[in-house]
Amino acid sequence: MKYVKSVFSRIFVFMVAASVIFCGKISVSAAADGMYEYEVVDGGAVITKYLGAGLETVTLPLTLGGYPVTGVGKEAFGSSANGGKPHTEITKVILHDKINFIGDRAFAGTSWIDSEQAADENGFVLVNQILIHYSGNGGDIVIPNGVKTINIAAFEKNNTITAVELPESVTEIGDYAFYRCGNLRRVVLGTGIKKIGRSAFYACGALDFFQSGDDQMSLPESLEEIGENAFYNCNSLRGIMTCQSKLRVCGTYAFAGCTALKGIRVPDTLENIGTYAFGFLIEVQDGVGYPKQIEKFTIYVTHKANEDPEIEKEILSKYNKAENPVYLYANNPDGEGFFPSFNLEWARLSFGYMLGDVNNDGKVTTVDARAVLRHIARLSPIPAEDLKAADVDKNGKVTSADARRILRAVARLEPIEQNETKIDTETVS
Repeated sequence: MKYVKSVFSRIFVFMVAASVIFCGKISVSAAADGMYEYEVVDGGAVITKYLGAGLETVTLPLTLGGYPVTGVGKEAFGSSANGGKPHTEITKVILHDKINFIGDRAFAGTSWIDSEQAADENGFVLVNQILIHYSGNGGDIVIPNGVKTINIAAFEKNNTITAVELPESVTEIGDYAFYRCGNLRRVVLGTGIKKIGRSAFYACGALDFFQSGDDQMSLPESLEEIGENAFYNCNSLRGIMTCQSKLRVCGTYAFAGCTALKGIRVPDTLENIGTYAFGFLIEVQDGVGYPKQIEKFTIYVTHKANEDPEIEKEILSKYNKAENPVYLYANNPDGEGFFPSFNLEWARLSFGYMLGDVNNDGKVTTVDARAVLRHIARLSPIPAEDLKAADVDKNGKVTSADARRILRAVARLEPIEQNETKIDTETVS
């Protein structure tokens, strides 16, 4: 028995050692220390739940379980972490300068977060260069210089702000930062921004002016990532949105529903474009969202060094979509260091494709089923780049079974489960 225990002991030690070697960190789930539960992330303790009660002033500890406290997790002081009861008794929270992460609604429900005591004279609640909450009177606001991060949901559903100007010090706009700010009309970004988070400006329906530097409708040169749904249903944005050369990621639905946009200019360095990122609106029927292509929406893919609109028009007149499908946009079709503009075609600019949408019109209809049947009968072959969309059952062949699945989807009998698999060179016959 002692030998067995010794073996298990050695196995346990080996597993712990392996986790350190291969993972570089150990995550402690819901460990407790005094008034707090916490997790260890990258060598620091992130508070996940406040266990105390009755205290008006709470001073966050420097360490928990021997780990330095570096963050406060989602709703850690919220009612969901306290049996549905908010900590209204907390009127003051003291945070030390080692904290670099504040989760979504971390202090929601406390009397402190919306108090004058928490905010500065302009209504900004600031923690170590993180703007975690705004409780001011709105209107046109200027974010203080020195702020590096607009935190998760910092202005969520705030209908008092009408304009916001960010300084160069801001590098990240967090997820849901300006989510559903219904009266926000004007945004001016600083030149230090690197990331706009998921749903950051989701459904800001009044937003019609977006500026970086001297250019309206331009995103900063420093921007590297636009998250999913970042500008979803910002249907007052107009003109052509310009994305600069450092942009690498444009997430799913990033500009979907921006029905007044006439186009978007993206750099040839763009590496990851999410499904329906731009040029589409999403129509909801019976609780299901169906993508619909926006008419007269144009994608411009260019090198920053050559942006002459007249040259674009000249190249566009010579551009052959059949020879240079849009999903190969990272190749240079004209060989002159400049990428031409073209009207958006579904799935050729996305890394995904829509199963069942054989003719690339943004929807699945009986027309697609007929296209499959004509292909099988060798009357009208489906173009090679569309065979993946026609192979609904994903068995590597286009057959009458695929046509039946499309018809069942049209009749709402059996929806087609979509995917976002990268287009590859697999053969589909």
